Amino acid sequence: MAGPMQKVKRGDPLVIPAATFNTFIDAARDFQQRQRSARRDAVREQRDTGIVLVRNESGADRERFDVLGIEGPIIERVDNEDEFKQRVALRGVVPSSPHPGKFAILLEPAKDQAIVRACVDGVCVVRVRMVDEAHTSADIAVGVASRLDSGDSGTARLLWVEPVEDRQDPEIAWTVARIGGGGGGSVTAAFAMITSKSGTAPPFRYAAVQATMDADGAWTQVGGGAAYNNVFNIEEQGAGGQWVNPLVVGDVVLIFAAPDPGIDAFVCTRSHYRGTY
Repeated sequence: MAGPMQKVKRGDPLVIPAATFNTFIDAARDFQQRQRSARRDAVREQRDTGIVLVRNESGADRERFDVLGIEGPIIERVDNEDEFKQRVALRGVVPSSPHPGKFAILLEPAKDQAIVRACVDGVCVVRVRMVDEAHTSADIAVGVASRLDSGDSGTARLLWVEPVEDRQDPEIAWTVARIGGGGGGSVTAAFAMITSKSGTAPPFRYAAVQATMDADGAWTQVGGGAAYNNVFNIEEQGAGGQWVNPLVVGDVVLIFAAPDPGIDAFVCTRSHYRGTY
């Protein structure tokens, strides 16, 4: 008598013993359980490593290691709470002024509207325009999705920079960078030059652009650098702020993102001598 797992020959009658059928069922159940386990492990791996899913909403196809600004979750809690809690999946757009420190590096090529893996926290490869070869940090370049820009500060820490003689473009370097806050709780500041002021009384509303300084102490705007709109001078806040000399166009300040990342605004500071008290 043939065993329960005995193969049949062509032309033989097909008779499936109960033991054979039950073995098929057990194998199918085991396969389904392993699939569910693999999905759970993939979600856990993404959360543990800083790798998340990002949908390319930049309006164009993107290459591996391109940079997209994080615009928010694909599925919000009010739309589907279970799916919102299940996995982190974000919308990625062309970086703009709200996105310093809020960006993802694509780990796969992404067609327009495609969802791919991306790094938001950890060590990865990324292209950087080296504004100054001495820079050890980088952040988004407004309107540019192909690279970061180097700077005196930024949320990307450059661990290695491709030597100039090895680059295809002398200004654009492949780098190994550590991106994301990493739980350190640090605040990132940048130097910026005031370009406009509006309002009739403190606190005034300013606009600014990224600035850099040469060896003689002269400050200039960074071409293609970050732009900051809706900027408020912290020294003009509060009851005593009305007596502080207002900023003027051309002033250089330290600029920070607003404390609440959901607010599209920036805070700046520059010490002024206020005379005797």
